[in-house]
Amino acid sequence: MTPYHIHQIQLEDCLPLRRDILWPSFDLQDCIEPGDENAIHYGYLINNQVISCLSVFYRTPSRRQIRKFATASKYQNQRIGSTLFKTVLQKLKNDNVSSIYLNARSTAVRFYEKFNFTYFDTEFTKNNVTFFPMELNLINAQIE
Repeated sequence: MTPYHIHQIQLEDCLPLRRDILWPSFDLQDCIEPGDENAIHYGYLINNQVISCLSVFYRTPSRRQIRKFATASKYQNQRIGSTLFKTVLQKLKNDNVSSIYLNARSTAVRFYEKFNFTYFDTEFTKNNVTFFPMELNLINAQIE
């Protein structure tokens, strides 16, 4: 297996992957979200190349939001995104974050359901993409 590393990365390291996977018609600068400058960005790196990333936004002392989770096309369905996701969830749990939420694209809902995320609000559409607000109580979550 190819050696990999998961660690914090800079926003600039996330932007190309965000654009390529989530918003291919956008300019790189259009992939920056409000609050990105204060978010913590994590990456799954192989040979120092970011192949999967996500961003964690502070909402309250006990609640965080995960946004802009993307994995390079050629690495999808290889458990790379799952590994990054589990690692970040475990870190948040270890940091005493009790609740995590996200807005799942309709194409990703089944992925988050595997981690026991549940719906907590009604779906909405942004830029012609349907999203489903989902959350996880980390206090009792078994992250496997």
